[in-house]
Amino acid sequence: MLYFSLLGNGHIGKVHKQAIEDTEGAQLISIIDVASSSDESNTVFYSSLEEFLEKDAQTDVVVIATPNGLHKQHAIQCLKGGKHVLIEKPIALNSQDAKEILEVAEATGKRVFSSMQLRFSPPVRWVKELMENKALGKIYMVNIHCYWNRNKNYYNTREWHGSNAMDGGVLFTQFSHFIDIVNYWFEETKCTNAKFYNFNHQGITEFADSGKLDFQADEAVGSMIFTTSTYERNFKSGIEILAEKGTIEIGDQYLNEVKFFNVEAIDSESNHSTETRNFHPKAIEEIVSALETNRASALDGKYAVRLVEFIEGAHEIAR
Repeated sequence: MLYFSLLGNGHIGKVHKQAIEDTEGAQLISIIDVASSSDESNTVFYSSLEEFLEKDAQTDVVVIATPNGLHKQHAIQCLKGGKHVLIEKPIALNSQDAKEILEVAEATGKRVFSSMQLRFSPPVRWVKELMENKALGKIYMVNIHCYWNRNKNYYNTREWHGSNAMDGGVLFTQFSHFIDIVNYWFEETKCTNAKFYNFNHQGITEFADSGKLDFQADEAVGSMIFTTSTYERNFKSGIEILAEKGTIEIGDQYLNEVKFFNVEAIDSESNHSTETRNFHPKAIEEIVSALETNRASALDGKYAVRLVEFIEGAHEIAR
């Protein structure tokens, strides 16, 4: 049994809380949050991280679900306090901070995991298998599209969202999973061109709400169009792959549906979609297994550094 504690009991914190409770071999034993209080007899509540680190002697993994801009500080405190950490994406808002987290982990003998749970989506893993088996031949193009809505009320009811220092922008907070999946599929990725636009969030956010990117993914060329200014509600999102021996589109907000595929030597009647939408329990299960067997994990923090470097590069090019 691995014992988990949760730092930050907001919206995403509650998602992690449920995931821990749904995972065999994992037990949530404490929650750290300035506003926390509960009648749950099996959960201890702390009003500060300092109090938790002083009093706790049982926790194996701290799940960090605080504002993006606090991830580095909180991760380092927990690592130095003798805990492994699972950091909600992004691991940090710049690559220097992300690398510092990993350096502290190495020095303390503890591990860093990042919340990149869409790596456990069956369609995502199926595409990775096709690539590894060379079933698609040469990959020509990878195109990402994300047309979402984040309205004024979204930012007004979440005080830290919208600032550069605590949020970091839509590539970090909304669309980082899509970039991470391309990183998961390819060995090397790099943004080569970027433009950002602010269509309808002027005076609401300190950053742009939309953009267009070009990138290189190994030998393939890629593009990404993204926005949070879609009218009224989310429209769609997905990734298309155009290759020598096939064409594939996977979609849905959680990349859990195969929208189209035409691949050489694969039956077009095959079904690679799934009704599963919440892959957070899969992430907790993976962390439990990786720690218990002392093996490498698809959620290891080094992969999260690649993600930050990609987004950081896009922002630098646009500036």
